[in-house]
Amino acid sequence: MPDNLIEYAVERLRKTRSSPAARCKVCGGESNPFDMVDFYKSCQTTLYPLGLSGIPVIYRKCGECGFIFTDFFDDFTHEQWRCHVYNDEYYARLDPDYLNVRPRQTARDFVAFLAGRKKSTIGLDYGGGNGRTAALMRENGWIFDSFDPFDFTDVSQERIGRYNYCSAIEVFEHTPEPVATLRAILAMASADRLIIYFNTGVHDFKVTPENRLTWKYVAPRNGHISIYSSKSLQLLGAGFGLTFSSLRSGSHAHLFTRGISKSSARFLLLRGKLLRRGLTALKMWRGGLA
Repeated sequence: MPDNLIEYAVERLRKTRSSPAARCKVCGGESNPFDMVDFYKSCQTTLYPLGLSGIPVIYRKCGECGFIFTDFFDDFTHEQWRCHVYNDEYYARLDPDYLNVRPRQTARDFVAFLAGRKKSTIGLDYGGGNGRTAALMRENGWIFDSFDPFDFTDVSQERIGRYNYCSAIEVFEHTPEPVATLRAILAMASADRLIIYFNTGVHDFKVTPENRLTWKYVAPRNGHISIYSSKSLQLLGAGFGLTFSSLRSGSHAHLFTRGISKSSARFLLLRGKLLRRGLTALKMWRGGLA
């Protein structure tokens, strides 16, 4: 595989032209090229803070479930991800909240969502980045481990197969293989009652034939390569016997659950949202993680 990104892009374009239709990575439906953006398109308000790379990235859309994805990164090696996406520039300019701000926000979200369940929760933060979120949870008395294929991992071998609360914060939009990623989470999770709390943008009503991929969330430079519809998330979970729940179509917070009714799952999301607001107000008064 060429190390030069331009040569790599040319190779990907040739594959797309020779095989314009592809199978959806979620449901297997026919997925044709939908739109093209520059590799440097980001999630920032200014979509191209780094300028243009001149490298086209084609996204496909499934005609069955609405899943939008690019296969541009399908052959990327770990080293290429490090070099071209998750490099120093990414953390400094494109995702500056990664190191400290987001872990603290995420830990507060978990505390609110899991209120009253400290003794029964065995938590795993899948795709947990630098491990700071799990560390903050442990500092506050929770059993919580972290796993990240690109960063920090401290998974306890004795707890593999026992994790009954798994989180995947800003994970599913980054994976080129949604089914494999969910399978990997379940391989470490409890086989019984299970909650998987995850967040990702849903493109319902945001991506249309008119505006196509102008939505800033579709951003290859941020590693946003898998963009879901509500239907595609429902099908992704159903493939593993999981129920998908979300409060509303525009929400970024979702659940995959097993052994929990859909109404109970929605109640948990709503309660967590309301408690989070209360904890945020309390934090502003007391300081630190409530």
